[in-house]
Amino acid sequence: MKKELAIIAVLVIFVLVWNPQFEYDENLSIDPNYVLDAAGIDKTDYFNSLIDDFSGTRNLWAKGDALLVLARLDNNKDYYKYACDSFHSYSPDTDEEAAILYETFASLNCKGTWRGDLRDAAYYWNNVGVRWRADILEALADEKPLALEFDTSEIRPALEIINAEEITIGNTEVVVEEDDVIVSQVDRVLRDWLGLQLMQSPFDGEILRVFSEKLTYSEDELREDIGWHEGGRLWDIENILDVEHIPAVGTLVAKKDNKWYAPDENGVFRFEVPLDKVSYPTTRFLTADLAVVVDSHGMNMLVEQAVRNKADVVIACCDHPGKIKAVEYLSEKGISAICFTDLDLYLALGHDVNAVGSAPFEFKDDKLVFGGKPITIRTGQEVIVTKADVGKTYAIWYYDTPYRYFSEVSKTFPLELITITVDDFKQTHKVYDAAREAHADTVASRVFNKYDYNQAKAWLEESKSHKLILFHSISYPYGILISQEFPEQVGFGDVNINRNI
Repeated sequence: MKKELAIIAVLVIFVLVWNPQFEYDENLSIDPNYVLDAAGIDKTDYFNSLIDDFSGTRNLWAKGDALLVLARLDNNKDYYKYACDSFHSYSPDTDEEAAILYETFASLNCKGTWRGDLRDAAYYWNNVGVRWRADILEALADEKPLALEFDTSEIRPALEIINAEEITIGNTEVVVEEDDVIVSQVDRVLRDWLGLQLMQSPFDGEILRVFSEKLTYSEDELREDIGWHEGGRLWDIENILDVEHIPAVGTLVAKKDNKWYAPDENGVFRFEVPLDKVSYPTTRFLTADLAVVVDSHGMNMLVEQAVRNKADVVIACCDHPGKIKAVEYLSEKGISAICFTDLDLYLALGHDVNAVGSAPFEFKDDKLVFGGKPITIRTGQEVIVTKADVGKTYAIWYYDTPYRYFSEVSKTFPLELITITVDDFKQTHKVYDAAREAHADTVASRVFNKYDYNQAKAWLEESKSHKLILFHSISYPYGILISQEFPEQVGFGDVNINRNI
């Protein structure tokens, strides 16, 4: 009897000590607060607001993602369990959705069956025709070393203008027609995790027109009727043309030498991805150095999907060198790129790419034409150029886009650049005051908000000869307004100088 009691006691202790649960999200290798901290958003406020919005979520994938974000921000196993439950209740519509779903199970170790989940994901990627990705997952399941291929080369400007008396900027056009296939990023189109808009699937849904700005901007500044970012402009396209829109979901990224890279259609990881985009709290980590970015952001994350889906046009952010390398790669495949946010597009100068930056657009002959707004500049001409003093104010660096472009152009085509530096918002009056003082007819600047718009409008109204070359502007309502109100005076920073001349 004493022996039996002893055995029972041991069993009780074993049950109390042994925990059959497994660890969730073991491969997570980023700080889920990284982007919130960089944007100056209070984590507690964000966390509570996401909980408040959760009840309005009907899509099970979206519920899973919202719960995953909560789990990571709070390091809470219950939220992880609820996230896994939501994902397990989701019914994928395509093999690609199923593949990313099983990668989600594997990355979070939802049921402790990561090995089988990886093999299931590989099965579905094989069905989709992405054999290289299936091979990676099979190797992970077998715990074999990964033989990933990288191309870490960088793109640099290659502009050469020889003995020219003048140049023409703005002839490049990207045309969107009926039935075109458009591939876009997910972030700022279907979802906006930073702006608490995670309440629909990344694969399909309503195109969003306002984003995190809606949390702080006045109605007059927000101009929801016009819309923001890639979502706002895709809405413009779909409001006029019947096109096929494919969001690029679940891009696989891999780390080498402490940098992350996205792949081409053959699985060569060649397009650098900035850390903040990998650090989105919806990203799944298969290993510490291999991740699935559900909410894709940037031209660099769209290449594989664009080539596989035979895209005509790709619409995404171009605010990083890796994104511009992707622009050139896509152009060589015959796929056009529209980069409304064009901070680093100047790197494509001289590369003859099928791409436009922050280009005005108009509907004509049953097509939407982005670009085709030529402005001629003479050698030695004065150009007033906006430059940003980066460091004092978050996101002021986008005002540096005109300077990056024209400082490169002036290396091979002599110009008299008058550089005006801003270190905060609502300072572009300095730019137009300098134009008036110099009696200059050409300004290169950004129109981000109503203040910028008012300053630009006043100057453009002073003379028909005044020309404004826009950078990093068409993403925003007041950039759209200035381009529409002055169609003969507003152009864009075309990287194909003297195209068709």
